Amino acid sequence: MVTMDIDYRKVGLKVGLEIHQQLDSPRKLFCFCPPRLIDREPDIRIVRFQRPTLSETGEIDPTAVKEFKKKKRIIYEMYADLCLYEIDEKPPELIDSYALETALLLARIFKMDIPDVLFVSRKQYLDGSVPGGFQRTVLVGLNGELTLSNGKKIRINQLCLEEDAARKIKETVSEVVFRVDRLGIPLVEITTSADLETPEEVVECALKIGAILRATKRVRRGLGTIRQDINISIRNGTRVEIKGVQYPEWFKPLIDNEIIRQLRLIEIATELKRRGVTKEEILNEKPIDVTYIFKKTNARFIRKAISCGEKVYAIKLPGFGGLLGKEIQKNKRFGKEFAERVKIVTGLAGIIHTDEIPAYGISEEERKGLFEATKADYQRDCVVFVVGPEHKVVDAIDEIKERAVLALEGPPPETRKANPDGTTSFERPLGGAARLYPDTDSPPIEITNNLLEKVSKIPFKFPWDMAREISQKYSLPYDEVYRIILSPWSQLFEDAIRRNVDPRLFMRAISIMTSLRRKGFDVSNISDEKLMTVMAKVSLGVISKEAMEGILEYLARNPNNTVDDAIASLGIQKVDEQTVRNYIKKLLQEKRSFVIERQKHAFKPLMGIIMKEFRGKIDGKIVARILEEELNKFLKSIQE
Repeated sequence: MVTMDIDYRKVGLKVGLEIHQQLDSPRKLFCFCPPRLIDREPDIRIVRFQRPTLSETGEIDPTAVKEFKKKKRIIYEMYADLCLYEIDEKPPELIDSYALETALLLARIFKMDIPDVLFVSRKQYLDGSVPGGFQRTVLVGLNGELTLSNGKKIRINQLCLEEDAARKIKETVSEVVFRVDRLGIPLVEITTSADLETPEEVVECALKIGAILRATKRVRRGLGTIRQDINISIRNGTRVEIKGVQYPEWFKPLIDNEIIRQLRLIEIATELKRRGVTKEEILNEKPIDVTYIFKKTNARFIRKAISCGEKVYAIKLPGFGGLLGKEIQKNKRFGKEFAERVKIVTGLAGIIHTDEIPAYGISEEERKGLFEATKADYQRDCVVFVVGPEHKVVDAIDEIKERAVLALEGPPPETRKANPDGTTSFERPLGGAARLYPDTDSPPIEITNNLLEKVSKIPFKFPWDMAREISQKYSLPYDEVYRIILSPWSQLFEDAIRRNVDPRLFMRAISIMTSLRRKGFDVSNISDEKLMTVMAKVSLGVISKEAMEGILEYLARNPNNTVDDAIASLGIQKVDEQTVRNYIKKLLQEKRSFVIERQKHAFKPLMGIIMKEFRGKIDGKIVARILEEELNKFLKSIQE
């Protein structure tokens, strides 16, 4: 990811966070099934289709409409040891009391207002991730706060207790497959207001909320148990939700790139207005069948599609000449925004526009033919065309027109997916209030004084207080301990201390894990138990500290192998001091002339040779001590 210098105050950056954390409850939120993923082939497959419905306000959510237009078949993979709730064939049970107590505890920690009565609502999801077409959610707390290190108070707008969705297994153009074992696992959704004004504030806020969640000792650990989304807006821009921010270092590049994207979309909107483009002008354009233009094209993919009976449809975008070729994200031009929408909704590969041809084997003559067929102006207009089955290209043209209309107002409100390179991709329009309506299957939940008193007795210690205690007890720098406590490693750190692992050794291991992840290794392949085993073997003297990096890299590459497999494969069984001393004595004799010439300056090159032989097999400090002793003896002997 590339970062850039931006004056965040000048652009009016406003960021809010949404953090979703699974809870470590004994059962699912609205049924009694165990809250765990099942690692075997499913027993049952169920096929369904979903359609949008009117909300309580008589509206249909645009997100639901967009999902419905995909016309995808939805397949649910089910297990015989789960109940019928997971496939929406039985009513919900009463809400899980442990999950409710955890949500109330968090509301108290964030100093939130807790209603006297809680109501279960339905939040519509038509992407198929919930078989019933809606997720059950409960608003537990409002108007909380969190203080950052600079003294700034960040408002926590709301805290909801809700059920997790099914997990997506695979997706094609025509169907999507979900497994329902994850469905119903309790989670909390914590939403901040857009009070965060720099990436640094966003990172600190996310880390603090995550640390507080883990400090309750009532949340699940591991890959996929916590998910972070960010809502970004700038002055004259709009709110865009970016989903799936996996790591803290992703925040700044994603925020920076979204700022640049919105600024450039604002520039495009300004230019369109300067050119006098109107919504009506765009909507009046009709799709034109231009298949005949490409009957003898040199673009093989178009020729092949036509031979299979597919069509080429084009539409004029009045006043858009030269704009679809404008870069709005790194290596992403404005035309990509149209292409992503077409791909998401229709499943077609994308679009082609006249700002980027001649290209793809499309000739200048064919480009002229597109302008003539659509009656477009060479200087002012842009022509976009799509290749595919006729019903799909018609839908694609509708998406192109919709995105062109949105361009008149600047960046549209939408949900976008975070990409590892710091860019984002379109997912769907931003959902609104029309998604929510009451759940008539669930009774109201009374919050009694007895329940609140029970919650107040749940033990809890703020992460920064834990960091202070650990740093004082083990004489460690507070900032380093605090950094670990704020990280996802905090609970494992406490476990390691309870197992008498040296905290310094743990910090070294986590530093190695972070470095490996940044190099592209999948460190999620290294289980907590494997990491603890590596540290235990170092503590017992079986392997050296220097061996940890090689072992952890091996485990990241080979997730099915054990720590002992790594040690055997890398040949890094620890050697004793006498073996190293004998090797050094022999080396000094072999390098006798060099040592006599360089004297004590021979230490560093000799150390390099020795560590090449013994790296990972013995602590480097021990090697340095033995070499210094033997080098002094050698130099003294030749002087005598």
